[in-house]
Amino acid sequence: METHADQRVAAVRWVTEDWDAPAPARLREQMSAELAPRYAPVEHRRVQAPQPAAEEIVVTWVAYAEGVPVATASLRRLPDRHEVKRVFVHACHRGRGLARAALAAVESTALALGVDRLWLQTGALQPDARSLYAREGWQEVRPYAPYDRNPFSVCFTKALIESAETPRSR
Repeated sequence: METHADQRVAAVRWVTEDWDAPAPARLREQMSAELAPRYAPVEHRRVQAPQPAAEEIVVTWVAYAEGVPVATASLRRLPDRHEVKRVFVHACHRGRGLARAALAAVESTALALGVDRLWLQTGALQPDARSLYAREGWQEVRPYAPYDRNPFSVCFTKALIESAETPRSR
């Protein structure tokens, strides 16, 4: 199959890095800068949840294309749940399945740790993220603490391991 030079997609390499390493920190800053204008009109009504502490983060995945960090997602361990945090793909690299791959990487890590359910929070003004999560099998649930204080929070959960009571399709 022949592809035109402008249609080629650079190879992506996924690696794990510390939460506070420069590449994932830079991607999270880009995410915040991109989302700020969406929420600016309602900023006075938002309640910000505390940011994750580095010691809560089990793993941070970062995708590199031609040596440049282009996508990230993290797994956070809390006393009562594991959360997916900061799924982000740089605008120039969207539409290539990187967000889906980031979710899959975090889910794979969680499964390896024996985690049977993941949780995540996004915003009501992020329809692209909400659509992604729904397509990937996440179920929308009532916002849980501490996100339940923010009127713009939308939360999801996803079972990673089928329960023993669930019949398997043959």
